[in-house]
Amino acid sequence: MPANAPDDALAELAELFGVQTAYVDAAGQRRTAGRDTLVAVLGALGVPADDPDDAVREELVRRHLEVLAPVIASPPMVPQVIEVSLPRNVHPRDCWLTIHRQDESALHRTRLMPAVHRPVGGSNLEGQGMDRYEVRIAPSVVSVLSPGYYRLRVEGPDLDASSLVIVPPRCPEPERTWGIFLPVHSIRPSPDWGIGTYPALGDLSAWASGLGAGFVGTLPLFPLLDPEDPSPYLPATRLAWNELYVDPTAVPEAELVPGAPDVLGTASSRALGSTLVDYAATGALVRQALEPMAAALWSTPSPRRDQLEDFARTHPEVAAYALFRAEREVPAGTTERDQATGYHLYAQWVADQQLAAAGDRLLLDFPVGVHPDGFDACVHAAAFAGGVQGGAPPDPFFAQGQRWGFRPLHPAAQRASEYGYLIACLRHAMRRASVLRLDHVMSLQRLYWVPDGLDATEGAYVDYPHDELRAIVCLEAAQSSTVVVGEDLGTVPEEVRAAMTQDRMLRSWVLELEVHGPGERAPVPPEMSIASIATHDLPRFAAWWGAGAADALRPTLDQLAVSPARLVMVDVEDLWLERRPHNRPGTTFGNWRHRSERTLEEMASAGEALARVDRLRRAEQLADERRAAAQRAAAQRVADAAEAERAARQAAAEVVPPPAMGPPPRRRRRWWGGSGGARDDDRQRGGAP
Repeated sequence: MPANAPDDALAELAELFGVQTAYVDAAGQRRTAGRDTLVAVLGALGVPADDPDDAVREELVRRHLEVLAPVIASPPMVPQVIEVSLPRNVHPRDCWLTIHRQDESALHRTRLMPAVHRPVGGSNLEGQGMDRYEVRIAPSVVSVLSPGYYRLRVEGPDLDASSLVIVPPRCPEPERTWGIFLPVHSIRPSPDWGIGTYPALGDLSAWASGLGAGFVGTLPLFPLLDPEDPSPYLPATRLAWNELYVDPTAVPEAELVPGAPDVLGTASSRALGSTLVDYAATGALVRQALEPMAAALWSTPSPRRDQLEDFARTHPEVAAYALFRAEREVPAGTTERDQATGYHLYAQWVADQQLAAAGDRLLLDFPVGVHPDGFDACVHAAAFAGGVQGGAPPDPFFAQGQRWGFRPLHPAAQRASEYGYLIACLRHAMRRASVLRLDHVMSLQRLYWVPDGLDATEGAYVDYPHDELRAIVCLEAAQSSTVVVGEDLGTVPEEVRAAMTQDRMLRSWVLELEVHGPGERAPVPPEMSIASIATHDLPRFAAWWGAGAADALRPTLDQLAVSPARLVMVDVEDLWLERRPHNRPGTTFGNWRHRSERTLEEMASAGEALARVDRLRRAEQLADERRAAAQRAAAQRVADAAEAERAARQAAAEVVPPPAMGPPPRRRRRWWGGSGGARDDDRQRGGAP
């Protein structure tokens, strides 16, 4: 056994808490987690590993005595049952079961005994016996709870347990459509002071919609913590919006601050021709313009101020985020602290308004993690695991593995809090998204944890309660009518994609990852997918294809347009053969700072290429509809023929009854002597008895 190999007791403890002791890498090789890795990961989960046997015993006893799981995902199907465990000295007839709606009103209350579907066994651990039962949670045996959140409570002698029950539908089914992709920071609005804006995103969406597009995709729109680290996949929070994209000239309070246009006008002249976003300078500029507007609004009662105060009351997380930002800037107990809090709250309110006005056809991106020093990781610290980072094991692109810089969500802590943080994040994003892309969708089932102080090659996968996480995503998506896309690129277990299919979650299909090189015939994208040429982490089409890209672009887009994929996304900058990428993984210079070569007005010349995509998509959709109609007609003809044949057989089988001829003749019976008794004629004809 290698020196760092875990012993059997440590391996058993790890597996009990969902830490995988080994995995198969991209090359098909089995990699085993070392002892140091398992001890560190268990420590991040709050599990002491100095005495594995004792830790295993304590956890088994805890689970043994659990009356209800803290969270239960129950699909809407009959019979809708959950498992309840009762101490052996407590009978179901002495207990009550109550189902509460999300508003805490009681939906159904009954004695537990009539709800028992069947007993499923019992066990005794350390002298404590528990019996397990499957229990129907619907009001009747023929009904089910409709999709939603419910509170389940079981009460009895010396016990009172409750659980969050999630009844999920499938994700909304997407229509067949197409859209464009362009990060907001890359848009060149008019006027232009160095960065795109939410109103410019609305203009881009309106232009694309006029060409037939069904959505506009962009990178995550959450706020940054540090302008020197502008990765949108490491935001300060997933509960607020990036105020850098606010257009101060489109804010009503601009009329209260006469000097604001001058500030922006000076900046606009400097921004002309800039190829990279300067986040620090732009952030200072936006604040210089917005801060006096916020002060003017707060200084005097008005209907707008009432709206801002109402926003703060109905969005407590945003108000807390504003305070968090102010605390990082100025000391407590000062007027400047109050002013800074008021500014950040105002900036968030305006950002939310302008993003809402940008339209309801946005494909937004939901990063898998947040900045370790940001609002979420500080205010919701219990939801995150400390001492580890999320990442990825070695693969052909990154031989040393990857550290992604964020603290993973803690599986058990999330369950204990009934996923309040995650639900809040999803609701915030889905309020403004018609399509939401889940970054690294595999994290709903498992995530690679890398302990601090160890190399990325020395991580381990940690399992998550995927049925509960998937149920939450599906339910929130259904309640907000949001189509969900999962980023499932790279090495992904088949069970992840099977779950995506079951949940009606779109897969991600990327041409550059499906072929070995330009010009190779690509496989057909699956129907339930979003198809694109590349992603923000891959080379642009012109750089990937090389010589002849201008001639190859049209047939490549045609191939995507006529594919069965429900969604097709076109990087609008490919239309003028942009070569600069948005992000070069493993590097820093220029990443997430690239600005579009063309202004919104100059993009009009690219409209014909997108109009062609729209025509092909619609033609293929019409052809699909005709094929479907033909299939339905053929199926109906088969059904009609079968029905006609059945009717003919039934008619042939019908026999007209004979006319009445009186009662049938009675069978004569004869008396035979001896012990034989009475015998009928048939027996007589059959011979002597």
